[in-house]
Amino acid sequence: MELRKLDPDKHALAVGRVFLAAADYVRMMEGTAPGPAQAAGFFMGVPPDCDITQSVKVGLFEGDSLLCIADMAFGYPHPGDAYIGLLLCIPEARGKGIGAAVLALLEEEARARGATRMYAGVAEANTGGRAFWMRQGFAPLRRVGPVRVGGKQHMIDRMGKALGKAPAYPSSQ
Repeated sequence: MELRKLDPDKHALAVGRVFLAAADYVRMMEGTAPGPAQAAGFFMGVPPDCDITQSVKVGLFEGDSLLCIADMAFGYPHPGDAYIGLLLCIPEARGKGIGAAVLALLEEEARARGATRMYAGVAEANTGGRAFWMRQGFAPLRRVGPVRVGGKQHMIDRMGKALGKAPAYPSSQ
């Protein structure tokens, strides 16, 4: 298996196939069937005030098959933070440690870029995702919302994890 940077011109179809395979996630989050909008959003999305050119869009490949996609931005919610916007594996790859392996590589990249904390937002409805993040050492910090995602509204738990000898979480989580 190999983690590669994803390029919208080269990998849009493969990313779209991940969303099609993970239709359960798309329906839970957006209330619709997957389509081209998810792949476009993956490549264009970053949190507020983040520079998309500094974001990381990666995929874990086995041969030519894309098993898992992830994106991470920097400087959100605070300078020195890394924020994972999505970590999504196809159903056949779930429960095999692949998501944890991708997360470990993202943590390595975040540390290399000087991040001291890492965050992820997890929809209240995504109980499996919440369990994954907690197993990886993330703790719930703050609930926000409701937030509209596609045709649905969600309460979102911001979860965080200190990277190495990080300072305490700022009080405005």
